[in-house]
Amino acid sequence: MKKITLEGLKRILDGGENDNIERKVFSIIEEVRKRGDKALIHFTEKFDGVKDIKIKVSEAEIVKAKKNLDRKILQVIELAKKRIERYHRKQIPRTFTLKEKGFSVKFEFSPVKRAGIYIPAGQSPLVSTVLMTVVPAYVAGVKEIYVASPPSFHNSVHPFITGVLGYLGIRDIYAVGGAQAIAAFVYGTETVPKVDVIAGPGNKYVNTAKVLLSGKVGIDTPAGPSELVIFYDGSGRNEFIAADMNAQIEHRDGLGILITTSEKLAEKISRKVKRGYWLYVKNREEAVEAINFIAPEHLQLMCRNPETLAGKVIAGAIFIGDYSPATSGDYFAGPSHVLPTGKTARFFSGLSVYTFLRSYAVISGKSGFYKRYGGLVEMLPEIEGLHFHKESLSIRRQK
Repeated sequence: MKKITLEGLKRILDGGENDNIERKVFSIIEEVRKRGDKALIHFTEKFDGVKDIKIKVSEAEIVKAKKNLDRKILQVIELAKKRIERYHRKQIPRTFTLKEKGFSVKFEFSPVKRAGIYIPAGQSPLVSTVLMTVVPAYVAGVKEIYVASPPSFHNSVHPFITGVLGYLGIRDIYAVGGAQAIAAFVYGTETVPKVDVIAGPGNKYVNTAKVLLSGKVGIDTPAGPSELVIFYDGSGRNEFIAADMNAQIEHRDGLGILITTSEKLAEKISRKVKRGYWLYVKNREEAVEAINFIAPEHLQLMCRNPETLAGKVIAGAIFIGDYSPATSGDYFAGPSHVLPTGKTARFFSGLSVYTFLRSYAVISGKSGFYKRYGGLVEMLPEIEGLHFHKESLSIRRQK
């Protein structure tokens, strides 16, 4: 690890948007919009080196991959699935009805019809991401779930990913990756259907495509290259810090930052970690300032009285104490590990059942309301100069 100042960190994090990436991604999006499957085949050959790709994974391939899953693998999959499912069921909102004289207003919610899930596979088969995306969608009640993942294994989706998807009941799997997969979910192709919401992490091209196309579909969160910040005041175990930082930099583009009040400890730990940064702060207040500037995807508070800091800091997920590493959130804690990156935790939240739900109000009025309050409420459109809005209300008072 290298020592860095807050100003140096700001230069790294605020390095500016890569306009070149946006131009490339926009070009890919337009090609998919215009040419459909032909564009997917072209880009898969160009970026993945796979010629004449079979875009949709066959039912036979899904059945075979599911059958080949080891019994112990299925045990751990089921354990993680149950924990993720239990947590997300607690998130389901409740309906309510507000009844007043002359009016009844009901809050309702329903799942989107179609969800498109993206599972990256450039570095390794992220089976955990399958669980962290598909299970919340199921819990939310989504009926149609479609999954795209790059052809990273013998010109198709990795069998671990395919097998776990099959185990979860997914039958629509597409061997397509990158920005082209996101565009296919937005515009639809001859093979890939349009969806209402896209969820799942990805590289900077996938993330850029999601951001550029948000508004045409719903997206979960800008979940790009992984981030971890650890605040350590020396009260815990140094070997835990080194292990957690090394786990973070195992991600190819992962960013790991240790914030500490002890330069001596930071120098000692840095000898055991090949990549990343450490930042010295004088006190907890400076630590909070630095953390909130970064607004990291994962934040570990490994310090005295961490609970007192949890409500003061901004992060996608906050892990408290020596025995709550970010890796616990990656696999089995319960919340989805698909979290906002790139400082977007300031205004985005992680993937949850809410990603796949839409809420709405059901409003029912009676004539008595207009007779009692009509004269008052009609003043608002009058102030706004909207004559016909006022008439729409006043005509009901007169009947």
